[in-house]
Amino acid sequence: MRFFLFSLFIFLSQSAHSIDNQWVTLGQTNIDWGYITPYQLELQAPMGQHDLEDIRRGMQPVRFQLTWLSPKTSQEDVQAHFKSLIEGKLLSEESRKFNQTSIQKLLNKLPATERHDVWHVVFSPDQGTLFVLEKQVIHTLIGAEVNRALYQAWLYQNPVTTAKLLKRLNKIN
Repeated sequence: MRFFLFSLFIFLSQSAHSIDNQWVTLGQTNIDWGYITPYQLELQAPMGQHDLEDIRRGMQPVRFQLTWLSPKTSQEDVQAHFKSLIEGKLLSEESRKFNQTSIQKLLNKLPATERHDVWHVVFSPDQGTLFVLEKQVIHTLIGAEVNRALYQAWLYQNPVTTAKLLKRLNKIN
């Protein structure tokens, strides 16, 4: 188990710190909280890996880039947003309770933000999700159900968001 976690950390660290031009932006959208637009979300895939169906099913590595737009967003607001994103996609109360420790560990690592802060959330279907804030790894989210919930919360927030995030692939196919 220890070897697995070490291997996971090395793989995800290498993925996150890859040269940015090795990631291709597939689409972008603004995330709104009512009348506030706290961040812009970009969906990126490794260069040469652009399979629409694999991305839709969560079967290929992708990176979500969050560029914070609000002048300041409190830690409490950031944590509440991520909690809502994840728990909103967990199918039952039992799932939410079962995954509470994993969710809380992530939330405890999330800081307040300022305009132009850039976060990367690197999703790997087999290894987990790596959170990189301002080029520093802060957390690795492990657990298939929680990872899938966060992935689906962004990619399938609504049909317009999905179309904007997959804009480049929708034009190709």
